[in-house]
Amino acid sequence: MKDDIVLSVVLYSYLDRPIFDVMLNGVGIGGANSYGTNGMITGIRVPFGKQRLTWRLGGPRGMVRNGETVAMKNSINLAVEEVPADARYLAVNIYPDDTAEFVFDESIPDPTPRGKIIDERRKHGK
Repeated sequence: MKDDIVLSVVLYSYLDRPIFDVMLNGVGIGGANSYGTNGMITGIRVPFGKQRLTWRLGGPRGMVRNGETVAMKNSINLAVEEVPADARYLAVNIYPDDTAEFVFDESIPDPTPRGKIIDERRKHGK
């Protein structure tokens, strides 16, 4: 049985502020602007089992929680069976409620359905 998988990682943030020092199991995967992505980091070794994801909050001077390190509230326990055999990419999606979601694909994953809802609400000022 494999202990890990090597993937290219794309970060999607649905927060209304920048984030930085995003760490997946202790490995830096970048940062993102408000409602943004940071590009892609290749060759990230993702172990199977319980995942650890943290990020630091940025924003304008005086913004609440600036500089705070946040750990995802939900639990992601990655099993071999959950990763498609043709997966080459992992999208790490970070949401405003401090939860995260992983999406695997053979090409760069699209934003998640939940992410699309957040984007639509933002466009309409909700």
